[in-house]
Amino acid sequence: MAGNANSGRHAKPAVVHLLTGNRSKKSARDLHDEMQGSPLPVEIPAAPDWLDEHARAEWDRVGPDLVLLGLITRLDRQALAQYCEAVSDYQRWTLKIQRLNDELEGRGDVMTYRTGAKDLSIWRKLRNDAERRADAAGAKFGFSPLARRNLRVNRTGFYGGHFV
Repeated sequence: MAGNANSGRHAKPAVVHLLTGNRSKKSARDLHDEMQGSPLPVEIPAAPDWLDEHARAEWDRVGPDLVLLGLITRLDRQALAQYCEAVSDYQRWTLKIQRLNDELEGRGDVMTYRTGAKDLSIWRKLRNDAERRADAAGAKFGFSPLARRNLRVNRTGFYGGHFV
């Protein structure tokens, strides 16, 4: 069977073609055009007023770097809010588990039922969920080495063997 659009390797970003000698023989103009970003202005959108203090601190921490890399516009408000909220939740549940482990001699991670059966505590489940949400939302902005691999950075642009 021939496959579909999801078959095979993902296309390499233009900057990789330029850095590795462009063995694909794509035209320099096409590679340069591919590296150019969105026609929307790069800017940090206004933070939603419903973010708590920890989420707002994360917003303020990552926003300038996203601008520097050209990875954020005003349309990205919700995606960044989801990431910041998940990071805040992750921090909250991690601290809760640490407190419970200190108070209950290590039982903050595990819940024991009257029958003796054990399960992850609700706090650990909430923390794991926050971690998954932060990873998924953060991947949209390249917040891991794997996620950065497929991003097109609109900073200065690499063209013809040199930065322009």
